[in-house]
Amino acid sequence: MKIYLNVARLNKEEFAYLREAFEGFEGDDFDSFYAFLSYLDECEVILEDYGVISDFSMFALKVISDVNEDYNNITLSYDSQIKQEPKTIILDAALLNQKGHKYLKEIFDFPEYYGENLDALYDCLSELEDTEIIIINMNEANRNTLKILSVMNEVADEYENLIIREE
Repeated sequence: MKIYLNVARLNKEEFAYLREAFEGFEGDDFDSFYAFLSYLDECEVILEDYGVISDFSMFALKVISDVNEDYNNITLSYDSQIKQEPKTIILDAALLNQKGHKYLKEIFDFPEYYGENLDALYDCLSELEDTEIIIINMNEANRNTLKILSVMNEVADEYENLIIREE
């Protein structure tokens, strides 16, 4: 049996989508999802549209992985035919001047433990999925903003996951 799991939908619809994708699943918690999966015969779960993964989706995928580890009945794979479009983020240099790292944490949805310094910025940017950053109001960039943009350019030069352009 093959189940195509659209992660973008899973991010939004959560258990309602799991009930639709996994015929016969009727639960609304991860314990019942685990129990349901443990009774499946050989099953391949193929992830589609997996550019951004929410906490809910990440936990659902962990449950699938745990069931496979415990029962060896599920294969998890990715649909390599899907071309993921990069996520686009508009970065306003004027707002970056005012708010600094708090603004970066907000627009990039960095984790709570983000250290709000240039090293932490480099690390977090290097871990992003395909992302395009469009910088606006560049003429208003102050010295600190230019340092931050320099780090962004370093990451873009070293990793293929980041594209930066000015408008």
